[in-house]
Amino acid sequence: MKRDVSLLYTTNDNNVSLDAKYIRLVPRTVRGSRQCFDLQTAVTLFERITPQGETQQVDLHAQLHFGDKDYFDYYSSGEFEKRYDGVLYELVIDDSMLKQGVNGNRYLSQDGTGIMASPTDQQTASQYGLTCQVDVIDYARPKWIHADLTKREIVEQSERKTVNQQEAFDQPIWALASSAPTWPGAEAISALFRPSTPSTPLSAPVARRLFSNLFLPGNTLAGLLRALFWLTVPSPELSVMLLDWSSILPRPTGGVSQVALPVLESIVTGNLQEARQLVFGQMLVGGQSSSNEKVLIGKRNDQAINVLDKCLISKYGDQTYALLYGGMHCQDLNRKLRAMGFRPVTTTWRTAWSVQVPSFGTGKGDAFSVTSSPTAIGVGLVVLPLYFCIGGLDWISTIQQVASSIESQSVMDAVFVTSLYLVRHVMLYLGLAKFVVEWDGGRNLFDTR
Repeated sequence: MKRDVSLLYTTNDNNVSLDAKYIRLVPRTVRGSRQCFDLQTAVTLFERITPQGETQQVDLHAQLHFGDKDYFDYYSSGEFEKRYDGVLYELVIDDSMLKQGVNGNRYLSQDGTGIMASPTDQQTASQYGLTCQVDVIDYARPKWIHADLTKREIVEQSERKTVNQQEAFDQPIWALASSAPTWPGAEAISALFRPSTPSTPLSAPVARRLFSNLFLPGNTLAGLLRALFWLTVPSPELSVMLLDWSSILPRPTGGVSQVALPVLESIVTGNLQEARQLVFGQMLVGGQSSSNEKVLIGKRNDQAINVLDKCLISKYGDQTYALLYGGMHCQDLNRKLRAMGFRPVTTTWRTAWSVQVPSFGTGKGDAFSVTSSPTAIGVGLVVLPLYFCIGGLDWISTIQQVASSIESQSVMDAVFVTSLYLVRHVMLYLGLAKFVVEWDGGRNLFDTR
């Protein structure tokens, strides 16, 4: 059963590499002066021909857990389901919610009792004006096959042995599948000592070098300068960020994020919902750089591939399956499907949500150009001097309070004031590093190839 997937969507992409992006932001101009950013997920068609001449096809659907309702409604439509012999999906749930089929595959109980978004996910969706995936998609259908680990299996296979099983069962699912520390403040404390970029997650080592032509020990020197900057210069987050930019190996290739000015414009004009959605989209796209650091990404993907293989060998003739998995899983799934003999044929794109903002900071028709509109210049002339002024006053005030505390022999007060100062500026650093600076080049956000 072969079909032309280009009928599903309007935009095609035939360049599918091993490190292809499965989530992207696409800018476009709408209604004259307004700029629209579409957060899109990839649907990649993989195909192989068996020795018997049978054609086997797999549509790898990168998915987000939050999106517009229409984005998820498509997966519950008859139009979607009739295209496939089976739909394999990602969903971490309890064993009790699954039933065993005659073919050994696992299916969701027909009533789907208990499938709902967690309160945290519902709150997140509400904050961004979006919908939770599990609140819309109907997984309890005959052709839908569970192709993920259960919560018990994730706990058992978790490599984080410092967490006991009861604590693990109480954790959110995303925490179980992550190698990053989940205790509060881990990222902020880490940012005091090492760069915080999409390509340098907490679990990965960081290579740094300064003045490479002089062969100085860059990692040690960069660490010492970093510690010095936090307390000896006003607005230290800027100096630290410049130091990180000049010392990280491999060298960053980006610059100021292409969505930074639209986000600022949205905030200035009171469009906070649009600003949040745009920032959230940037986080999702940038997060693909570190997705391979997740401890259980590979193990859950192995489960999906095993279920797919079982389905393929259980039938004869041409077959077509859909594999619905989170966007952060898809680069690894791409590699595993190639290892099975599949080749990528084409990639199409679906829009998870769109954000409309005034045209600001992104050139018409070119995702990488930056315009100097009167609004941009005006905001820059106001915001930047104000930022530096507040940073300078904060630094002077902190120095004065620390000096006064030491003079009065109140060491704890001095430590408290210094700690508050560091907390403020480390949080500013994290905000700039995540939402203003594009470390790995425009391709991470606006990869329209």
